[in-house]
Amino acid sequence: MSQNKRGNPRRSIFFADAGKLRAMKTAFLFDLDGTLLDSKGDLADAANAARTALGLAPLPDAEVEKHTGWGMAMLLKGVLPEADAAGLERARELFIAYYKAHLAVRSRPYPSVPAMFDVLAGHPLGLVTNKPAMFGAPLLDLLDWTRRFDVRVFGDSLPERKPAPEPLLHAIDRLGYTKADCVYVGDTPIDRETAAAAGVRFVCVAWGRAASESTEVLDDLTGLATLPGISRG
Repeated sequence: MSQNKRGNPRRSIFFADAGKLRAMKTAFLFDLDGTLLDSKGDLADAANAARTALGLAPLPDAEVEKHTGWGMAMLLKGVLPEADAAGLERARELFIAYYKAHLAVRSRPYPSVPAMFDVLAGHPLGLVTNKPAMFGAPLLDLLDWTRRFDVRVFGDSLPERKPAPEPLLHAIDRLGYTKADCVYVGDTPIDRETAAAAGVRFVCVAWGRAASESTEVLDDLTGLATLPGISRG
């Protein structure tokens, strides 16, 4: 197992046997938080647990949400702008301990997501998220979504993170696909930038922060199956 810059074991990428996938169908890859899952409540609770332990007042969910999408380190810097390195490390420990124990208390799939999985049955599906594997893998298990994705790339699966294109391109490669036959679905400018850097078609969810700047926007994810140019095999 490889190691990251801190010398810690890097979590591996999880993928299925690409040979079992049907290459005739368009592959869909997704961001997680804010795209498929409304997780801002649990993320806010974890961030506020850290703030409270450090003697600070909690922030509204919407304020914490502004700092999501870049990963845990950027989230903590955003909600603790005055913290020094030691304070941020302590906040990290507090955040991890709380969030691990409260991954899916207030989190809920967006309304069209369960039906989307049914509509896209037979299409290769992938997950590309900046969420660390220590949170993302057990959260998928809790949601019974692990089986839904043929490849899962977390925020610490590779040296690079979104908006770098490598995580998305790696997921596409693991599926045995080319980027021309894939669609990436997300909610933030980071997701849009990732898709653009990778040269992959991007669809934004209507509830996402990047919706106003995106060309293709869906308010119901079952509509992915009928997008122009989609191959259904």
